[in-house]
Amino acid sequence: MATRVQTTNAVTEDVGALAVILARVVIPLWLFVGAVLKLVDGSPGNLPAALIKWFGGLGVDLMFVLRFGIAVELIVVGVMVLLPSLARLAGVVMLGAFLPVLIGDVLLGASSCGCFGAITIHPGITLVVDFAFFLGLLVLGRREPRLALTRTLPTSRVVLAGLWSLASVAVAFALTTNGSMAAGEDVETPVAAGNAAAAALPADGYYLPQYESWIGRPFLELEIASWVLGLPEDLETGQQYVVFFRKDCEHCHELLEIYFNGSLSWPTTAIAVPERNGWPTENLQVFPCHDCRMAELPAGVDWFLQTPVLVRLGDGVVECAAEVDPDDPECLAW
Repeated sequence: MATRVQTTNAVTEDVGALAVILARVVIPLWLFVGAVLKLVDGSPGNLPAALIKWFGGLGVDLMFVLRFGIAVELIVVGVMVLLPSLARLAGVVMLGAFLPVLIGDVLLGASSCGCFGAITIHPGITLVVDFAFFLGLLVLGRREPRLALTRTLPTSRVVLAGLWSLASVAVAFALTTNGSMAAGEDVETPVAAGNAAAAALPADGYYLPQYESWIGRPFLELEIASWVLGLPEDLETGQQYVVFFRKDCEHCHELLEIYFNGSLSWPTTAIAVPERNGWPTENLQVFPCHDCRMAELPAGVDWFLQTPVLVRLGDGVVECAAEVDPDDPECLAW
């Protein structure tokens, strides 16, 4: 009987030690690495697709979302490391908040969760890891040796955690607006056709389109038009199409191959959309629209256009604008 009790106690101690390592070392390190990489990257373009869709649709500043998220992650890291009695609770809350976002990313078909900045990791992989950590805190954490709820936390640790939290907020909100601009890189400011003065690039380093607001407005008066290089001068004449595409976008190639190959029924302007750090060099698609007029947006900005984007113009006024499916493209006049 004594041997069985000793064995049970040993197992309990081992599980408790594993729970401590998980709550105060493994998960804080996981969160810290993600926060630092997002801090270094400094781009809202690497936010989870679900957050971009949810907050972007509400008109929330995505740079604020990025900075706030980094600050929260760093604060939680400090709490989990410095305040043992709160480590498990902080981890459960943090991971519990991550899970629906990652599920949303998987459902949206995102290629990366943005959890580690510019490093591409499929959200399904991060979802499995975070869920395993979440279960570990719930199950193993029950046997974690922790302070009683009635015991006062050590004052020095509380003060240190508070200072860490203040420093986390200061560091997160000291992010520059755009990674390439932060490096001192000059980005050429384009002038759209018909505009007398150059338009400043987006102040926060990104542009999130609201296509509904384009409808009924002259295309050349749209904010995005002021940044396009090489727009033709006859956009205000007759029926025309504008197609935003990416050079490595297979759906863009499919749309152009099916509907804009050969002789065009309407004049079509194809606007190439770069990534923030420049043009892609891999998976480049052959451009099939030989009669398209070519234009492009500048690099140095996160362009949140889910290409292909098709815009139909009537005498220069936007009649329809949407992110389209090549199998059934909205805005196409049949």
